[in-house]
Amino acid sequence: MCQSFNIRGKCLVEGRLEDEAFEAVCIRATLDAFWDHSTKTVGGHVREAIFAAKYAHVLDISDHYPVLGPYPPGHHLGMLQAIMVVMRSHERGNKGKGVQFGTARKQRSTGTKIWEASPESGSDIVLSAGAAAGRFVATCNPSEGRWFQHFIKGCCARMGDIVRQDRAFTLPIVHKLLEMYEDEYNNEEKPMSSESLCACLFLLVACLGGMRGFEVVWTDLAALRYDISYCEDQDDYSAIAWPIVGRFKAHDGIAGCYMIPIAGTTNSGIEMFRWTQRFIIHLGERGYEDGWAFRREDGSRAKAADYRKNLFQKLEVIQSNTNLIDPEVSIWDDYGIQRSGRRMFTTEATKRGASEHLIQLQARWMTDRAVGNRSVQRTMIHTYSEIRNMKDKLSEPSQLL
Repeated sequence: MCQSFNIRGKCLVEGRLEDEAFEAVCIRATLDAFWDHSTKTVGGHVREAIFAAKYAHVLDISDHYPVLGPYPPGHHLGMLQAIMVVMRSHERGNKGKGVQFGTARKQRSTGTKIWEASPESGSDIVLSAGAAAGRFVATCNPSEGRWFQHFIKGCCARMGDIVRQDRAFTLPIVHKLLEMYEDEYNNEEKPMSSESLCACLFLLVACLGGMRGFEVVWTDLAALRYDISYCEDQDDYSAIAWPIVGRFKAHDGIAGCYMIPIAGTTNSGIEMFRWTQRFIIHLGERGYEDGWAFRREDGSRAKAADYRKNLFQKLEVIQSNTNLIDPEVSIWDDYGIQRSGRRMFTTEATKRGASEHLIQLQARWMTDRAVGNRSVQRTMIHTYSEIRNMKDKLSEPSQLL
């Protein structure tokens, strides 16, 4: 009843559907907050509180604990934000069940951003210790408060936070996929479709470049054509500097370009350079010389999901005709278009002795984004020059595959 008055400004009415729903989620959030610790821990606090009450009675101490309430009207301490998380957890997920905790808790970050944009956040206090130590913000945001922290911990314990990684492709599977794509490319009766060629390059860049699916499609076509042309002029087919562009946090939102060296031909015989040449020639025949390399018919940047069907249908064929994929594996559930290629790169490169440092360098541009390094903006020529000086070393992990 108190929380209803604090949040909605009115009391609960028995039999009213909205009021009964509010009461249910309010109780659920309260129980989550209460049981954020284990039963033993909570029981221990109760036991010590009983001892403290006994000692206070013996010593004639009336106020041995601070006053526990009531709070002023309107102070719900984060109950409103907790209710939003509980409601979100009852939404239907991708497989017909409720969403996972990791999805439900996004309500918290959204609530925080809205709070920061509201006039109420004007009361936040910034604590600064100089440029070297950075700044901290003392905030009254309810979703950052102690009660909400107890709630979110208890909610996680109740729901469970299941994280299932995408199954990694293996090198034999990639070779089998390439055989299928090669057959399509050489089929004179039915020319290889643009979708299949793009899906093939998407697979190679993800598996040999150590990139997630959404990163692969940020490929800049003009920069890729420039590097391939330079390598052909120099008669150097050892590696490709694959260009990824975007507006990165590390650059304060300014467009940047990162070059990821990928071996032209790997130790197991994957001909990355030749497939890239085919890719560029195909795009050129369609009149594309700049913009996004992976694009839709309307010219907009493609999504990783655009190539999921093409790749996964071939995986089903491999599963049916070979022993490379366990029959119990669910292709569409266990593999992922975003991370299966990246996991293959990390796993296979590690198995073949690539140093952790070089594996990290392969995806160093993502590290720049994560730690917020301020890389100097340089011309394309300077960027290419630096990569070419280090190409032999930086392409080692993909060379080993």
